[in-house]
Amino acid sequence: MKKKLIYEAVKKFNSLGHECNLEISDKLGMSELQVNQLHYLKIIDRTDDMTFGKFAEILKVTKPSVTEIVNKLIKLNVVKKKQCTWDKRIFYIKLTEKGRNIARLPFLAEQKVVDIIAGVLDDEEIDTFIKIIKKL
Repeated sequence: MKKKLIYEAVKKFNSLGHECNLEISDKLGMSELQVNQLHYLKIIDRTDDMTFGKFAEILKVTKPSVTEIVNKLIKLNVVKKKQCTWDKRIFYIKLTEKGRNIARLPFLAEQKVVDIIAGVLDDEEIDTFIKIIKKL
């Protein structure tokens, strides 16, 4: 009987995380993105001063392929090109706010779950919740 109750509680908790993830995904328009494009955004987000050459090296593709990838991402309003101030031949690939939010979706979804929990539980319940989670 207790295992069934635990199962239901875990299922509800997982569902909350999934719903938050979907809600944020919808708000950000992620349905427009392909899986590989999401992967590209995460790579750009993790890499400082991403250039076309550096991106080509990471992806193991040619610079013209990177240009095609970046142009598609620009059309989706998730990246932008920024010219280097000291070498006009170099362009950096930067995430837009939308692109940064998409790349960091798991964190945003976790934050939403935290906000929901903090809004529903009182201080004592939060302490108990934290104690239980730390035990796992």
